[in-house]
Amino acid sequence: MERPWLKRLDKPSRLLLHALASGLSGALAAFRALQRGQASEGPGQAFSWQAFTAALCSEEPTLEGPEKTLAVKPLLLLLPVVCQRNLFSLLHVVQAVVPRDCLSRLLQAARQHPAVDPWVRTLGDLLQQGLRGEESSPSPAPLTDACQQQLRRLCQKIAGNAQSKPEGQRRLNWCVSKGPSPAEDAADSVFQGGKRKKASEESAELKEERHGKRLLLEEAGFDLYLPGPQEELPGETSGDRSAQSPVGSALESSQQDAAVEPSEARQNLQEELAAEVQSFLQMHGPRLKMLLQVESNCSERSVPPELRILNDCSPSQLEGLCSFLQLSTCPEHLLVRFCTWLLALTPDLSYTSAAILAEQLFLARVLALAQPPSRHLMAALASFCSKYAQPFCQVLVAPILREPGEGPEQTKLVCELVEECLEPEHVRLVLSQVLEVPLLERLLPVVQAVLGRQEVLPPELFDLLVLTLCRQAPAFATSLNYAKLVTAVLTLYQSHVTAAHRSRLSAALGQSNAALKKSLQAVLEEAPPR
Repeated sequence: MERPWLKRLDKPSRLLLHALASGLSGALAAFRALQRGQASEGPGQAFSWQAFTAALCSEEPTLEGPEKTLAVKPLLLLLPVVCQRNLFSLLHVVQAVVPRDCLSRLLQAARQHPAVDPWVRTLGDLLQQGLRGEESSPSPAPLTDACQQQLRRLCQKIAGNAQSKPEGQRRLNWCVSKGPSPAEDAADSVFQGGKRKKASEESAELKEERHGKRLLLEEAGFDLYLPGPQEELPGETSGDRSAQSPVGSALESSQQDAAVEPSEARQNLQEELAAEVQSFLQMHGPRLKMLLQVESNCSERSVPPELRILNDCSPSQLEGLCSFLQLSTCPEHLLVRFCTWLLALTPDLSYTSAAILAEQLFLARVLALAQPPSRHLMAALASFCSKYAQPFCQVLVAPILREPGEGPEQTKLVCELVEECLEPEHVRLVLSQVLEVPLLERLLPVVQAVLGRQEVLPPELFDLLVLTLCRQAPAFATSLNYAKLVTAVLTLYQSHVTAAHRSRLSAALGQSNAALKKSLQAVLEEAPPR
């Protein structure tokens, strides 16, 4: 969601947009952000809908279509679709506190593009209807008996499929349960005669609590729908009043959250994510798998249109897709094909998506290497890191450097990538990653490969390198690799070596064995002073 224009917005507007872009529950998250902002700023500092609307309606240049045609669009239409949907859902909830001219401008901006998302268009139409007749619109007609019966049968069917979910039964209880008959009322009044006083007291407390909640919401500036005691639905208990108007439906889960245990909420979220991923795989997985495995006559560099779905995947969907395509175990020639597609894919993948793909494609293969990598694997690695080197280094190189038990093949692979594949800024990144972990003998060739590139090192990074070499000198008193590394520092980067560096290295090398000490001291003396 980080865009250059985002910096032009004030802090509350940026927070609201981040909440709206957070996913399927973004409308609820944004509503809570508004409430928190109102509580922290005070009653006199309401959210600036005028500034927020002006920013979203300002026009920005963009490139459209495969031909990259230059066009100008309102900023609103450049937001992710899920953000647009959540914004219009939020406007339904807080419509009473949003100025009419702001709503009109947002609706006008949404209609400027003919291919606007259907969900956004429908929400906009509903908002427009509210603007046209919010004062004179008649109350909605009650459902007919036939409609009520159909709705009851539908809810009974849904509840029957959710026997193992008490929460689902409770939410549908208002429609599934039938109201008590007169005979049942009479029997109940006889049986519970002794409890009426207590029930009356609880009812009074409930009314007082509900009145307090309504006052709090009114003070916060949000005119929300809260059913009164006379609006209770059949079969609903005093603790289960979750029925709301359509405008307030986004708040139902907010009231439910307080009652649901954290473990149950996590379980429900996991089930929803699993269902979402399963639906995504059923829609896109088989076609992508066929394209990957079937030999094609077209150019490998032409990206299949189906692969563009990677730009719209959530992290869980992408992980599920990688598992479905068996990318971690597929033949390596297919790995080359997939990475070639990624190289030609536009727009570029996000950092998160590229990191997930780097882990799924390469991590298990590289950590399992017991012999030099094949030609196909090296080609796939070089192709991927040529475009996504930053996530590649964080996901693949960093674990190799951190794990003390990794073998020589992994180290040789990192050295080869440093020498032949990585750009200068990512070579420096690898050096900084090496210096973040304890310096071991097996990591010395990696530092040697970095220095062999003779890239310009920032002063602070070079200082850290010299300090690390000095601190670790006792552990490498007899190491030829360490001696070669110090020699490379003094010769290849002699313009960086200061008098302080020379003094530290000279003191640290005093613990080396006689032969190494003599040769290194000779190199130190030959290095010109700076």
